[in-house]
Amino acid sequence: MAHRVLACLLLGSCVIACSDDDPAEPNPGKDAGTDAGSDAGGGGGLQTLNRSRFTDVGVEGRLDYATPEYWVCRPDISPNECARNLDSTELKADGTQEVVKHIAATDPALDCFYTYPTVWLNRTAQMTDFSDTGVNFVLDPLLSQAARFSSICRVFVPLYRQTGLSGIALAPNSNKDLALQDVRDAFAYYLEHYGEGRRFVLLSHSQGSYITSALIKRDIDENPELRARMISAVMLGGQPYTPASERFGGSFKNIPACRVPGELGCVIAFNSYAKEAPATSASLFGHVIPGSLEYDEGVDPNGQVICTEPAGLAGNPGRYAGSYFPVSLHNPQFGAPGMIPGIDTPFLLYRDFFRGTCVQTNGVSYLEVSADPAVGDVRQAPAYRNALLEGIGFGMHLVDYNIPLDDVIAAVKLQAQAAAAF
Repeated sequence: MAHRVLACLLLGSCVIACSDDDPAEPNPGKDAGTDAGSDAGGGGGLQTLNRSRFTDVGVEGRLDYATPEYWVCRPDISPNECARNLDSTELKADGTQEVVKHIAATDPALDCFYTYPTVWLNRTAQMTDFSDTGVNFVLDPLLSQAARFSSICRVFVPLYRQTGLSGIALAPNSNKDLALQDVRDAFAYYLEHYGEGRRFVLLSHSQGSYITSALIKRDIDENPELRARMISAVMLGGQPYTPASERFGGSFKNIPACRVPGELGCVIAFNSYAKEAPATSASLFGHVIPGSLEYDEGVDPNGQVICTEPAGLAGNPGRYAGSYFPVSLHNPQFGAPGMIPGIDTPFLLYRDFFRGTCVQTNGVSYLEVSADPAVGDVRQAPAYRNALLEGIGFGMHLVDYNIPLDDVIAAVKLQAQAAAAF
């Protein structure tokens, strides 16, 4: 029970009741003013953002996502944070290095909608700072996770009033309804003003994955038109589940776990643990925890949390194709800038260095990850494990995306090709 409570506290994603009732008017934001932004729609010109007045958007009512400053990534805003430099220095097996340029897709037919994990630590109950200061907290997961999908899709990332953490506890007086409602409103705005019948992928991690699971259940699972447009939902670090050995049921009625390359309308999900520190029954991820992390009552504690091995879905039988690690971090609570001296790119790239496989042990279903360099590979393993987090049952939660990222992207690309959306 203690571990279940700790999981709730660390992620800020305990049971949330979200009303489907529409208030009379959305709230443009406490500091927004009357000229906060305009609805440019999908065909408007580039909008230059000024976030200086958005230090506190408040906690009352719903946000108006026509306000461009409420978005971190969108193709018609400047700055579009997903357009940052994502180049990598590849460390090769023979010890040499090569700079690998990130190339964003030109006019892709696919969209990606991303909900970021918990970033608001030791501050207020809700993340209501949508100024550049607030955006700075979002950058570390954004650049390590969703931004690289710009190679295959337009990336949309709304800011939302996520539940903050104070130490390892939920911030006092936090209102967990806000996060889900904000993300649902932002997704509805995307559909109406940018979707235009296009295919889309949902991307998320940690608190974002629990929110995305609730969004799917409420707005997509029983909507045939949206289900047909959803290429897949990539929900890492959460607990979407099915009944043991079943394809359907559990978190969703109509959306299964992805099983084969190119399968459409399904879930890609896993929680990572190092082979040297396997998950146990007391671990925080990989098994259903009723009454703490889910947004809905009545989850099945006997359900099997989804684990889909990303290389298999990418048609890759070997080691992971590309693993990315940031050279520095923006959030000082996660690390200081310049952690790796002498590297001029924002990321390090390891190809063919790690392996992963889905396992079930101690009642936990998870992705078992290990460094497995080939004979003669002279590279040292990056610092991908954290003994403190492993000790409290977190496993490799913070790097769920980093290690198999190229394979996750390749899996989504195969799905998009199968849907003729790439």
